[in-house]
Amino acid sequence: MTTVEAQSPSLSNDPAFSFILLHRINYPIDAERLGIYAKIYAGFQVDRKGHVQEISILNQNKIGYGFEEEVVKKLKLLPPLNPKYEGNYALPVTFAFIDHSNDGKAMSPSGSLSKMYLTNRILLDEIKIVGGRVPRQKNKTSPQSLGQILTTDK
Repeated sequence: MTTVEAQSPSLSNDPAFSFILLHRINYPIDAERLGIYAKIYAGFQVDRKGHVQEISILNQNKIGYGFEEEVVKKLKLLPPLNPKYEGNYALPVTFAFIDHSNDGKAMSPSGSLSKMYLTNRILLDEIKIVGGRVPRQKNKTSPQSLGQILTTDK
């Protein structure tokens, strides 16, 4: 006799969750103006009533430029989710930057969060927010990543 345990429903596959966050999270204006890109990992809990709570940033180092604040603010504004998603989550949000003065090449941070920061959390699919800059005049500021995630284990 073989038994199969049912997988818990995936919050990443919930169209309302993904659509709302993808369309509400904005690229921070100062970061976009300066050509800065980053990856933020947000931790949060969905309680038994579907409310998002205990929102935190899991990145070891603060990146700044409004990235963390934007993700936390938009997670706080989520309407109640389906209670079937009760649990602890980690959400990667990548802020990718396209510099149209550099052949339109998309730049985004690489790396992942150390497993110790993901303990007892369900890792969701990445949400990608794209910002960019159209050249107006020669700009000496080149895009830079603040989103490298240093890992302690492989």
